Formats: sequence, structure tokens, C-alpha cells
Amino acid sequence: MSALRRALGRCRRFARRHLAAPLIVGLLAAGLVHQSVEPRYVAEARLRVEGWPLDARASAARRSQFQLITSREFARQVLQRNGLGERLTAGRGLAALLPFSPALAAAAVDEESALRAIEAGLRLTTTADGRATIGFTAADGVLAADVANAFGESYVELRRVFGDATTPVSLSRALPPRQALGLSPLEWGLGAGLFGFALTFLLQAMWRRQRPELLRAGLDPATAEVPQAPVQHLPWIGSRSEDETEETPSRARLRLGRDGELADLSRLVRLRGAAARLVVVTGPSADEGTAQCALALGRSLAACEKRVVIVCLDITAEALAELTADPRAPGLTDLLFGVASFSDAIHRETSSRCHVIPPGRGAREADGLVASERLGLILRALEQTYDHVVVAAPPLGMLEEAGRIAGLGPTLILVTHPGARTTDAVQAFDALAARGFGDIAMVTFAEPATGRLPHAA
Repeated sequence: MSALRRALGRCRRFARRHLAAPLIVGLLAAGLVHQSVEPRYVAEARLRVEGWPLDARASAARRSQFQLITSREFARQVLQRNGLGERLTAGRGLAALLPFSPALAAAAVDEESALRAIEAGLRLTTTADGRATIGFTAADGVLAADVANAFGESYVELRRVFGDATTPVSLSRALPPRQALGLSPLEWGLGAGLFGFALTFLLQAMWRRQRPELLRAGLDPATAEVPQAPVQHLPWIGSRSEDETEETPSRARLRLGRDGELADLSRLVRLRGAAARLVVVTGPSADEGTAQCALALGRSLAACEKRVVIVCLDITAEALAELTADPRAPGLTDLLFGVASFSDAIHRETSSRCHVIPPGRGAREADGLVASERLGLILRALEQTYDHVVVAAPPLGMLEEAGRIAGLGPTLILVTHPGARTTDAVQAFDALAARGFGDIAMVTFAEPATGRLPHAA
């Protein structure tokens, strides 16, 4: 049951984050199209002239007489005789605005509009054997049949009064059609809804992938003026080193058992929520422990149903180079140089639910990566997609360009080691604060044994 609840929770979160907007757009598109599309019905009345010879001259005469039906004057007589003007112009012009006033609506009927409706919907087809079909297309099947029959009856009456009695004309009346032409409004609405859903979902995915380029002009941390945040002393997670004394400068600390430090570091990041969307892990000096701590933290957060990506900024750490099966796989340097897209550079780690951006090809020194103007854009874009972006960074306290990363306002994790001098950790803390980092937490983390997953001391 717990696995089922977790699966249902993941489905709900996915629906909220990725399907809500496409679903709303699809419903709106379906409703608008359903209301705007009119069904089209075609009704046909048939005329037949009896007893005429079938020679070519007589056939031409019959066709010329049938052409009378399509004349504008004949259409005007049909309208006056049958009172179809209101029905043909319903929903148009002033008549549509006066549904509760029949007298005013009748006065508002425009004969010219009715004639244009006749011309748009009337079709006449003749054959050589004295037959003619009067078809009319309208949004109402009953109206289509009534108009076709009105033209047929008027023609028969005209022939009876003025025509040759030896050539009678018979009329087969049109019946209201049951099936509309083409797709119904409901089918059009469903199609528009599906199209709107798919298009919005696709644009949403493209927006997430292309957001760094769109943010280039207004969100460049290299040029943006970011107000200096006050330094916040977050907890120091881990036991005191052996040479620590009570005279050591005050730091807020959590004194925990060695097996619980990683769990408490992960809990600290999760409790900070949006304030820890970007987490930068660094140390006083270059060593494998910092990279191992970043990996352990990312995996721990991913195990708590968080969407996590680990960004490998420390190109000297062997643990980061081994996260992908192909050591030449595209990574961070390829993104920075613009030779790869996010979909090319982001990989799935095999041992956890984390996504990973490896160091990439051509990376030689971390200083150049930290100084890159595109690094801030990439990290900002990742923040829009993931719950936590964990950056495994080199020692930032010694880099002049570290202020670019500090301007992004990350939660910074300073990794120390059991037995290390407390004064060294304090100096590293002060150096990072001088670079502009505001929220700094310290953790005592031991490098794992070879072949084992990273763990807290």
C-alpha cells in the first residue's frame, strides 16, 4: 500500500507540474471551437419535366429554363412569398439583439442579407433528361429543407401559371437531413481540445529546455547587481574536532552521531525549501571528500522523492568523472561553450534517481568554468526544472570569480573532515563570506572507503 501511495503521489505531482496548464488550454480551446463552429446540413428537392424530347436542342432549352431558379429576382419572390427572411438572417445583425421583441426583430430583417444567404447556400444541378436538383446548405436541417422546397414549389407554380401545360413538372420534396456535413461541432471541439493540449505540452517542454537563452538579457549574474545578503550561520553538522576549545568563535552547531550526519544535512536542505533550491558544496581545499559529500547529498534528496541534478563543477574529482559510462559524454563544459543542449548534457545516474551533468569534454581547470558568464544562466535554468540543484564545486574561497556564484544566492555547504583544525574551517568560512556567500552551513564528512557509496562520518 505504501508503494501504491507513493506512486499515486508522484502521479499527482507530475499532473500538477506538467499537465495542469495544457489541460486548461485544451478545455478552453474545445469550448471556444464548439461554440463557434456551426453544423452544415444539405437538403435537396428534385424537379423533373415530363414528356420533352431528348434531342440536344430541347435539352439546352430545359437547362436555360432551370437557370431561372438561380436568378436574384426569383430568389426575392421566394423570400416574399414564404417569409424565410427572418430564419435566414437569425443571429445576424440587429435581429439577433432583439429576441424578445418580434416586431422590432421583423423590422430589423435585412432583405439584402437574406439574399446573400440564399446565394451562398443555393446549388442547382441539371441533367440532359429533364431533371434538376435544388440543394440548399444551412446550419439547420429543417431550414435547409424548407428553402429547397420553397424554390421547387415556386418554380412549379411559375410553370403552371405561365408555362406549357403539355410539359408538366413534378417535384420530389426535400426531407430534413439527419446527418451534418463533415465533423459535428462536438467532434471539432474534441479535436481542438486535443490539439491545444498537445501544443501547450510541447511548448512547455521547449520552454524548459530553452529558458537559459531566453533569460540571457535580463538574468545574467555577471552583470546583474545583487544586493549583498547578510551572512547566516547555519548549523555545523558533525562532531567537534579534537583541538577545538571553548574559545573558538561562536558557530551554531548540531551535535549528532556519526551515522546521522548525512540524514541531517539532507533534512536541513529539505527544510529550507526554495531557499536551498541551489546548493553549492565546497571545501577549504581540493580533495575527494567534497565531491563525495555532494554525491551523497544529491542521492539522499532524490531518495526523498525530490527532483535532483548534480552539477560537476570540480573537474579534478575522480568520483565525478565516473558517474557516466562514457568518460567523453557531453557535460558542463559543452553547455558552457554552446556545443551541446541540456538534453545532451544531462544524464541519469545508474545508482540513484539523480540526474547528472558531468564535467564534460575539454575541461582542464575549474577557474575558467567558475568565471564563465553562462554558468549562472545554466544554474538558473536548472532551478526552474529541479527541486534541488547540487553543485559539486572546487574550493571557492580561493577564487576571485566565486562572486558570480555567490550572486545567485545559494545555500553553501562547507565540508570539513574529522580531525581537521577548527581554525582552518573558520578561515575557510570567513573567506567564503568575504566572496559574498550569505547562507553557509558546515558539515564534517569522511571520505568513504574504496568501492562503497559515500556516507556521512
